[in-house]
Amino acid sequence: MRPAYLIWIFTGACNLSCKHCYAYRFRGSAELSLGDKLRLAREAGELGVEYVNLSGGEPLTHPHLAPVLEELYEYGVEKSVVTNATMVGGEILRLLSRTETYPIVSLDGPREVHESVRGPGTYDAALRGLRLLRDRVGGVSVVAAVGKLNSWRVHEVVDVAADEGADGVALIPVMPSGRARETGVSVGAREYLSAVLKAAERARERGIHLSLWCTPWAPLLRLGLRSWFCRTAVGVDVAPSGDVLLCDVLDFATSSVRGRSLSEAYREAVSHPLTELVTRPPRLPEPCASCPLAGSCRGGCFARAYLLKGDFNAGDPLCPRVAQLELPG
Repeated sequence: MRPAYLIWIFTGACNLSCKHCYAYRFRGSAELSLGDKLRLAREAGELGVEYVNLSGGEPLTHPHLAPVLEELYEYGVEKSVVTNATMVGGEILRLLSRTETYPIVSLDGPREVHESVRGPGTYDAALRGLRLLRDRVGGVSVVAAVGKLNSWRVHEVVDVAADEGADGVALIPVMPSGRARETGVSVGAREYLSAVLKAAERARERGIHLSLWCTPWAPLLRLGLRSWFCRTAVGVDVAPSGDVLLCDVLDFATSSVRGRSLSEAYREAVSHPLTELVTRPPRLPEPCASCPLAGSCRGGCFARAYLLKGDFNAGDPLCPRVAQLELPG
């Protein structure tokens, strides 16, 4: 058995302390050794894993990044790295270009909004990094984490992305996990819906591609936006420690890549009772049960449902139907 993709939280370490960071909870935690990381990368390549996304924390500052990307490159694995782009330099640019690793830069709004989340000076540093990545690596996308501090202006990220020649923009809702659980900046259903609709309108005006991450109910909006869906268990989320997580914002480990192969870890994870519970929900509440997306969405984001309602299958709290919000059109 093999996963189609890996979402790998490469490290909890970071040069910033963003108010919404779900990976903040991994700061100072044990990490896989370089040998174990290289073994994981090699096994991913040998198994035919199609895609690996590396996030953090800040992966670009980690000394193990280069050998891991080189190993994945040798096997022809498609790769991306999510970065705050404040630490982009010549070695990093050469590494990403050489290993054909696609960069995704985090931007959360115009300068004052972005820096209210990430700290003084981070906006100009990120913009400089984005431009270097665009020019030296051959392409770049932008992701905006939508929370209470920026939901009303996050559509302006679309303008920045278009002006800077980015390939596209993604929105991801801030989850009540990690530092966001302490700061209370996770987004509500009405705020997120408004942000998505404004961003979609701006993306149409500017002619730039917009996608939604962690928004499995996106087809309800009938905007033609691509969305990421994780209830199928065709991939795995790997923590810095090597634990295979039910979701990267939750601390439920369904297996581990420490001391076992990726194939064995994946087999153990997909047969875990919690995986069964979220991939094949035994029951869904209304209005999920009668929703036209019930077969594909399966109740939406189970992590949000658990974090906010204490039940994996209580219905996605951000879904407009669950939140009883009026849908557009």
